Amino acid sequence: MIGLVVVSHSARLAEGVCELAGQMAQGKLRLAPAGGLADGALGTDAFRVREAIEAVYAEDGVLILMDLGSAVLSAETALELLDEGKRSRVRLCSAPLVEGAVAAAGLAAAGAGLEEILREAHAAHSAKTAQLGSPEEGPWEAEREVAVSNRLGLHARPAAQLVRLAREFAPGATVANLTRGAGPVPAGSITGLLGLGARHGDRLRIRAADPAAAAKLAAFIESGCGEAEQPPAPPAAAVRQPPEGHLAGIPASEGVAVGPLFRFRPPAAAVPARKAEDGKAEWERLAAAIRGAVEETRTLAAWATKNAGADEAGIFDAQALSLEDAELTTAVSAGVLQEGLSAEQALKRETDAFTARLRALDDPYLRARAADVADVAERVLLRLTGMSEAPAIPGEPCILSARDLAPSQVRDMDPRLVLGLCLESGSASSHSVILARATGIPAVVGLGPRLSGAADGTTVALDGAQGVVWISPTPEECTRIEERRRAWLRARREAEAIRDKPAVTRDGKRIRVVANISGVAEAKEAVESGAEGVGVLRTEFLFLGRPAAPTEQEQLAAYRAIAESLQRRPLIIRTLDVGGDKALPYLQAEPESNPFLGLRGLRLTLARTDLFLTQVRAILRTAAEFPVGLLLPMVSSVDELRQARALIREAGAALEREARDYAREIRAGVMIEVPAAAAVADRLAGEADFLSIGTNDLIQYIMAADRTNARVASIADPFQPAVLRTIRQVIEAGRSHGIEVGLCGELAAEPMASPLLLGFGLEEFSVSAHFIPGLKRALSRWSMAEAEALAREALDLDTSTAVRSLLADALRRAG
Repeated sequence: MIGLVVVSHSARLAEGVCELAGQMAQGKLRLAPAGGLADGALGTDAFRVREAIEAVYAEDGVLILMDLGSAVLSAETALELLDEGKRSRVRLCSAPLVEGAVAAAGLAAAGAGLEEILREAHAAHSAKTAQLGSPEEGPWEAEREVAVSNRLGLHARPAAQLVRLAREFAPGATVANLTRGAGPVPAGSITGLLGLGARHGDRLRIRAADPAAAAKLAAFIESGCGEAEQPPAPPAAAVRQPPEGHLAGIPASEGVAVGPLFRFRPPAAAVPARKAEDGKAEWERLAAAIRGAVEETRTLAAWATKNAGADEAGIFDAQALSLEDAELTTAVSAGVLQEGLSAEQALKRETDAFTARLRALDDPYLRARAADVADVAERVLLRLTGMSEAPAIPGEPCILSARDLAPSQVRDMDPRLVLGLCLESGSASSHSVILARATGIPAVVGLGPRLSGAADGTTVALDGAQGVVWISPTPEECTRIEERRRAWLRARREAEAIRDKPAVTRDGKRIRVVANISGVAEAKEAVESGAEGVGVLRTEFLFLGRPAAPTEQEQLAAYRAIAESLQRRPLIIRTLDVGGDKALPYLQAEPESNPFLGLRGLRLTLARTDLFLTQVRAILRTAAEFPVGLLLPMVSSVDELRQARALIREAGAALEREARDYAREIRAGVMIEVPAAAAVADRLAGEADFLSIGTNDLIQYIMAADRTNARVASIADPFQPAVLRTIRQVIEAGRSHGIEVGLCGELAAEPMASPLLLGFGLEEFSVSAHFIPGLKRALSRWSMAEAEALAREALDLDTSTAVRSLLADALRRAG
């Protein structure tokens, strides 16, 4: 006979559900309520649940139904307390308590087995749903399936943005990860979204009451969650073989440091083992601590925006949202108001459970987000307990050792005092390490406990680029390490000193260094970083996450704001580049079996001339006031360029008839990012005003390899001879027609590539703003004669490995 356990915060509710199910089961179902606490208070107890399971256990199995919050946690814990043999015959069911119990009882009376009862209990609310409706089981027109396209998956920053979209436009919407069988969860819950473990390529299902709302959320995810093309990855996480007797870790933040060790061991907030005497007062105390922590988090976000950029500051926005998360606050309030837990106990229990789920995810980047949740929870606990946040860092320079660091702890670290970081755990993609990189602190992570035996004051050295740590280095080693540190600091000073100066080779050749941006904030960052202008303004941010295309006036306002931020520096605006991994719901495009080879870039806007003409009108009007050029993406033929130029003239003629102020002449360039365009670059250069090489896509198309696919990513190497020959061919085509040629892919920011690209004749490098000072310094180390000789030698090589070896040797010789 099958057993049924009903777990509820209320003993009376659990008993009542069992009584109802008993009447339906006609003696063919063993029933046990597991409600309330031993003292009669509201709450759930894992031991009481285990006792109930034992009371009804039989070889036919046991089904457990739960109401909410800690009931689930108690049931899961009770399973862990059972021996393995019994555990395998117990099933947890997420069905509604009453409907699930009634369905189970009826099926048990009919002789059904455990798995059939479990399946039917899950669907027990369908009759009520059919009559009343439900957002989760809503009409098909309010359901969308999308693939996660951004490389790092649905991590904290994009999840926070999706939460804001859902709360504003789609309250009640849900998201499920179909690939991993996770969810559905409320789209407005950041803890729920992170718990989906959604990685690049995963299929998500969005359901909302309103089709336009579902489309808006789907468009945001399809667009890459508003994340720009990723900059070059942080140092590789491969552990190098260290010198004998020293430690190897994960290279996390480049730089060299040596100094006395300081073991940073902040005490965790002590959670008192007490019951809340006044639940309402306890909840108000917790709410006040959360409000204070949210304000503190906003302050941290402002600091991170200034020091690391808006992208990295997004983690603090996600932290603030997690404190306001409805699922979390509901579970915590149940602990305080129904179970009588203290504010500290309730918060710690729920946040510990969530961080445990994150740490269990497959993806290492998403696993690393557990530290971010723990960080913000600790901030609230410290306020509740009145403890200080951390021990003071010494007033003398040191190498700081810690088990791990929270993003908020990095904020308090002065690079003049914290010379380097040695972390036992962590990863190169953790937000704390990203912030350390942004503030210029060298770091090696993943060292394990091997450094814990070293006493405070022990001399320690580290090389953040190599992932090596020296404990008590010899005097000779100290001398060599100090020389490397001075060279590294000198390089940083030189880069900072020339940040606002034009980029010039060692023999005086001027090179333009401009920025790739996606909005007003990045335009300001570009100016502060020393950009001479903008090589590519990606305009997709205006078109994504909305049910309809932006109007001409909306685009005009955005382009003007960006141009004003650049203070008369030149601005190149790329026309809409969607399709492939980015889709817009209002385009109503037919599904494509291979969207990367389908209607994308200029092909799409030539098919939708209404979109193209509206955007071109806004660009022409902006160009009447500011130095603006226009860039056409994904061009593959001269005919496409001619069609686009005809439409540009058409837009100008319409503005003329309307007596609007617009630029009668505008520079129109072509992006070279498909092999077809590279093959006819000489013809395109004859009709375009400039060329811009987009190596991110060009490399993938040339090598037929997806750089986000780990199995073939090594093939998509920018130093492949086929890629290098193509780049040189395009540059020569532009020079032969007397037009400018720029390069705007990740390759432009790679220091190893600088002499090679110079030697090919490239005169404009377009990179993310934070790479600009370092790029200017890298360019200044070479004369044109040296670069040209190196380029000729590289073009004679047959493999990317040989090219990399050649360039590495040249860099070493250049110091």
